[in-house]
Amino acid sequence: MTERMDDRQDECVLERARREFAALAEERGLVGTPVRITARTLSTDEAVGTPMYDDLPILRGKELMIEAEFCGAKGHAFTSAPSSWEGSIRSLLAFPLDTNHQRALLTAAMNAVLRSLGLVDRTIHCHSEDIARCGEQMAADLRRERGPIHVGVVGYQPGLLAGLAEHFGSGNVRFVDLLQENIGRRVGGVEIWDGLTRAEDLVRESDLVLATGSTVANGTADGLLRLARKHDTPLLLYGVTAAAVCYLCGIKRLCLLAA
Repeated sequence: MTERMDDRQDECVLERARREFAALAEERGLVGTPVRITARTLSTDEAVGTPMYDDLPILRGKELMIEAEFCGAKGHAFTSAPSSWEGSIRSLLAFPLDTNHQRALLTAAMNAVLRSLGLVDRTIHCHSEDIARCGEQMAADLRRERGPIHVGVVGYQPGLLAGLAEHFGSGNVRFVDLLQENIGRRVGGVEIWDGLTRAEDLVRESDLVLATGSTVANGTADGLLRLARKHDTPLLLYGVTAAAVCYLCGIKRLCLLAA
């Protein structure tokens, strides 16, 4: 796995993942089988339990989680446009990818299929106190591996932000989000910047960028990857949503306590 796309850099990351997924499904004889994939929206309790933080996007109704199931294996994906869907892999591969709804369904379904094949793990979101523990552990691991660097974060995960501020110092952490109600807030001493206008500032000023896997489902991952290449900044995705995409496209993923 690498921290940057290694070729076809201008291709949409989800389109590339789907192409690789289609080839894999064909190789495994799954495309023409009558296997069905179902996706449903999870309640907040099912998705994340009762975490110590009360301002996660899913708890504030800004995102919901869908769950895809394939041959008993499950895959999660965060989205602002949840829905239920059922169909074959063949019909899934024919989806246009123009909306958050379509991108999230494909992302969750690929997570479930690749989980069923034993190619990815940690596709089911962690719960309750593990959300804070995961952020703290990721930050501690990064500090040991990378040393004292500037870290940029895309997407609000308060446990991760708090852990990074503790291990790297709040002055060495940059953070952007798209929710207008978050912009200008300070969390752990770190000001939240506007992701629409300050994403390039974040990438330029960081030695490493951590972006939520939800960027794949909401269509913003491609712009972030372009900025990372432009400024030669390593970019990793974190969380469950991008499990399959990271495997299929060779992008490093951080996700420690998911099931």
